[in-house]
Amino acid sequence: MQTIPHYDQNAEQVVSQYESLTFEHVHPVLLDLLPPPGATILDVGAGSGRDAAWFAAKEYEVVAVEPSEAMRTLARQRHPSQRIHWVADSLPDLAQVRRLGLRFELILLSAVWMHVPPAARQRALRRLATLLSPNGRVAISLRIGPPDTGRAMYEVTLPELTAMARQFGLRVVCTDDSADRLGRPGISWTTAVLGLPDDGLGALPLLRHLILTDSKASTYKIALLRILARIADTAAGAARHEAESVVLPMGLVALFWLRMYKPLIEGGLPQMPPNRAGTAPGFVTDNFTALRLLRPVDLRAGMDFHDDIARHLHASLWEISRLIREMPVKYLRWPASDENIFHIKHQRRTSTPSRLRIDDPFLWSFGEFHVPLPIWDALRHYNVWVEPVLVAEWVRLMESYAGQLGPTISQTAYSLLAWADPERDTRFARAAVERLRHQGKSVYCVWSGQRLKSDYDIDHCFPFAAWPCGDAWNLMPASKRINNEKSNRLVTHTALEQASERIAAWWEDAFLSTGTDARHQFFLEAEQTLPMLEAAASPADLIDAMKVQRIRLAKDQGLRPWEPVARKEQLVLAPDFG
Repeated sequence: MQTIPHYDQNAEQVVSQYESLTFEHVHPVLLDLLPPPGATILDVGAGSGRDAAWFAAKEYEVVAVEPSEAMRTLARQRHPSQRIHWVADSLPDLAQVRRLGLRFELILLSAVWMHVPPAARQRALRRLATLLSPNGRVAISLRIGPPDTGRAMYEVTLPELTAMARQFGLRVVCTDDSADRLGRPGISWTTAVLGLPDDGLGALPLLRHLILTDSKASTYKIALLRILARIADTAAGAARHEAESVVLPMGLVALFWLRMYKPLIEGGLPQMPPNRAGTAPGFVTDNFTALRLLRPVDLRAGMDFHDDIARHLHASLWEISRLIREMPVKYLRWPASDENIFHIKHQRRTSTPSRLRIDDPFLWSFGEFHVPLPIWDALRHYNVWVEPVLVAEWVRLMESYAGQLGPTISQTAYSLLAWADPERDTRFARAAVERLRHQGKSVYCVWSGQRLKSDYDIDHCFPFAAWPCGDAWNLMPASKRINNEKSNRLVTHTALEQASERIAAWWEDAFLSTGTDARHQFFLEAEQTLPMLEAAASPADLIDAMKVQRIRLAKDQGLRPWEPVARKEQLVLAPDFG
C-alpha cells in the first residue's frame, strides 16, 4: 500500500491520533530555536494541521504541505486560519511550493522523512536547502525502529542524514532523542535540526544561489567556485588584500583549474550537456593532453619543469586563463543584474619558456583575479560546508550529462573530484631526523622537549585529517606517546608559544641549513599556505603566522584543543636553548 492512499483511507483515525498530542509535547527541542513572530514557516507533511495551527497562533505565516486530500480537508475544518496556506504537494520536488517564490526561516518535517525513498532523499534535501532563508533551520524527525508494513516506510538514520546534509551546506545545529509519544513498543524518535550558516553580509546566500539555482551550461561555474574555495582554504597566503576585494594571481587560479579538471577529463566524465556531446571543453587542447604524465599533485608551488613539459604547461595555463575570463567569469553575475561578480585584470602573454618554476612571479605573470571581499571571507570561514555542496552539485551535473549512465558514474565522479592533496608523506622529515642523528646531533620532541631515540613519530602540527598540509613547516618530531595523545586535536596557543624555540631549532637543523634551494622551497610553501607571510620572512614570522592560522582552524572547524601535560622526566631531558 502506498503512503498517500493509506492516509486518505485512514484520515479520521490518523487525525485523531495526531491531535491527541500537543506541539510542545512532540517538539520541545524547537521551542528555543524558533524565528521571531512574523517569519514564514514551511510545514511539509502537515497532516492534521496541529503544528501549522500552533505556528499560526504564534503569528507565523505558514505554508502547510499535505499530499493527502482527505487529510487536508479534515485539517482545514479543524484548524481554520488565515495564516495557514494549504498546498497539495510532496517531496522530493515540492514543485508547487517552488512556484510560490518564498524562502522559509523554518522548515518542519514531522514524521515524514521515513516515507521518502532512499534514492530520492538527496534530491529532497537539496530542494529543502534551496527553500531555506539565510540562517534558517530545517527540523526533521526520524522514526527509529521497525517500519509500519501498512504503508511505504524506509529505514532512516542520523548518520545518513548528517552526511547528506553536508552536501548541501547544511550543518547539524542540535539533536534530540525521545520515546514514542504514542507509546508504541520498539519505536523512538530522533529530531535533527539542520541549519545554514550565515555570514551576515549576504555572501553565503549568494553562493547558495550560484551553486544550487543559477543556470549552468557546463560545469565551469561550479569549477571556478570550488577553485576559489580551495585557494581560500589551502593557499590563502597567495592573496593580496585590497579595500573591497582580494586579489589572487591568475596563474594560481588556472593552475588549480588544471589540477581539478585533469582527472575528470582523463577519466572521460562529461562536463557539458548531451547536446554538446563531441565538443571537447575549450581548455582541452594539445597542450593540455601533452601533460597526461603529470600527476595533479605535481602541479604545486616550488615544482620545476623543463623543455616540452614546461612549454606545454605554460601554454595550457594561458589557454585556461582565457577560457575562465570568457566563460564562467563572464556569466557569473550578481542576481537580477548584468554586473559580473568576479573581475580579471589580464597580462599580455609572455614568451614560452624552456624552464619554469611555479613560484609567485610566475603565477602573477598571468594577471590578477579579483574576488569581492565578502565572498572571499565566506569561502575562508565556511569552506567546510561550502565545498561539499560544490562537489555534490558537480557530480549531479555530470550525472545529468551522462543520461541513463548517470547513476553509475557517481562513485567514480566523487573519487576523481577528491582534491589531490599532498600525500600524507612524512618520509622527508623522518630522513632529516635520521641525518641529524647520523651526524651525532640530538633531536627533541618539539612538544615535550624529550630527547628522541629510535622510536619516534613525525607529527603534523595542524592535524592532517582536518587540514591536509604536508609542507615541511607543519611536520614536527614528537615522541610516540605525545603524538598518540595529541591525535587529531589542535595545539593550543600556549603550547605553540612554549614550543616555538624548539620548533625553530628543528626547522633550522632539518631544512633551512641544508642549502639555498631547500630554504627557498621551505618558505615558498609557507607563504602560500599561511597568512601574513611576505618575502624574506623569518622563522619567528612563520611562528606568528601559525598562531593566526591556529585561531582560524579553531573557529572554523571546531577542533578540540590539546596541550602537553608536564612530566618530571620531560623536564630533566629538556634541552637548553639559552
